Amino acid sequence: MKFRKLDGGRSMRRPAVETERLVKLADDLDADFEYDERLLDGVDWSEQSGDGILESSAVTDTDLSGTLFAPLEIVDVTVDRSVLSNGRWEQTIARRVEITDSQLVGWQAQFSVATDVYIADCRADYAGISIGASKGAVVFERCRFMNANFLGDLSKAVFIDCEFPGADFTRVSKAQGCDMRRSDLSGVAGLMGLTGSLITADQAVHIAGALAVAAGFKLT
Repeated sequence: MKFRKLDGGRSMRRPAVETERLVKLADDLDADFEYDERLLDGVDWSEQSGDGILESSAVTDTDLSGTLFAPLEIVDVTVDRSVLSNGRWEQTIARRVEITDSQLVGWQAQFSVATDVYIADCRADYAGISIGASKGAVVFERCRFMNANFLGDLSKAVFIDCEFPGADFTRVSKAQGCDMRRSDLSGVAGLMGLTGSLITADQAVHIAGALAVAAGFKLT
């Protein structure tokens, strides 16, 4: 089993994908699918829909824009240099998933369960990310979330070098332990939804005014 090291001595499990065993998949998406050990390379599934399982697979340079997956179980999967923009992933169970260097603009991801999910170097403006239950680390690194919305349980979320201009955390239900210490909190809406999150003293000073307003104080 492979691990990704995080700061502070923390680590998370990585997807178990055996590249040499993958079989290339070029067909249209089945409405009721169960794909195992598949390679999606340069596939166009834009605006298609289905429900099922994707396991032990790799997705590269693939267009998943506008897709509707409901429900979806995605386990031991890597997604790289792909487009998920305006897609809707509903009732999603995600375990050991990595999404890197991809377009997530307008992506609506509703995770029923998220365990060891890593999303990095992605543009996620106007995205909606909801987590019902976190049973392992959920890490976002070097992502931009302009006007994005976060909902649900962020207690195991780690945000590293992320930006949130206009992002809304109002509907976060649980943030105790969420690590925001290495991200820019400028322009965040719904700061009270992040109660219990880890931030630095410098961050606290920087957002003091916005936090006071969120708490109901009137600045004069």
